[in-house]
Amino acid sequence: MKDIKQKFYEKVYPKNGKKLNLRSSIGWLYLLLRSFETYRENVVYDLLPSGDKFLDIGCGEGNLVLKALNKFKIVYGIDITRTRLNETKNRINKLKEEKKSRIKFLVADADDKLPFENNYFSAITMVATLEHFFDPYHVLGEAYRILKPKGSLVVQVPNLVFLPRRIAFLMGYLPVTSEDESGWDGGHLHYFTVSSLKKLLEEKNFSIEKITCSGVFAPLRRWWVSLSGADIIISSRKIAL
Repeated sequence: MKDIKQKFYEKVYPKNGKKLNLRSSIGWLYLLLRSFETYRENVVYDLLPSGDKFLDIGCGEGNLVLKALNKFKIVYGIDITRTRLNETKNRINKLKEEKKSRIKFLVADADDKLPFENNYFSAITMVATLEHFFDPYHVLGEAYRILKPKGSLVVQVPNLVFLPRRIAFLMGYLPVTSEDESGWDGGHLHYFTVSSLKKLLEEKNFSIEKITCSGVFAPLRRWWVSLSGADIIISSRKIAL
């Protein structure tokens, strides 16, 4: 099964990177207003505290991992797609040796047991990944296991009930939650609202700290994330049992 998933995502995310493929009817408007966008990885980064070890689950080309060097002593990234990680190696080779020694990338499937000890990381992020995993309960359980007590977990997912998607439902259409990927809705297997993601995190023993979003005119949209946020970003902490 892992080989099938790996081949799928290597097709969805080709070696030379994916093209922006806006499939919604208002894609032109997004391109027009893109200069006013607050990018999701920047929002997630700002929510992270400084610490010892950091992990990005589903790291892709490793942009957030490399940026996290500014806050953490050692940074890790895991992804099921080997081709995307290979692209990252070229960027790492250009860094100074001190930084190279603090970066670790692994090919791993978060639907399996993660190759880390209990209570290992100070912070973990999942950006545009939780919706792809077969079993979100398992993935969050693994995140809980490998996080230190009171460790930080930041999760970003598409918002199923974003206003344009609600309208699509009313018009009899199936909303698209992935705007820049190929395949059936970019390979998304699960769909989330603010309340369902919050409930899921709490069920896996994380305390909610902040609920926000990214996107064009993000500061305005944060007044009502459930309705006006195209995505959902939740910062939480591990509750020690």
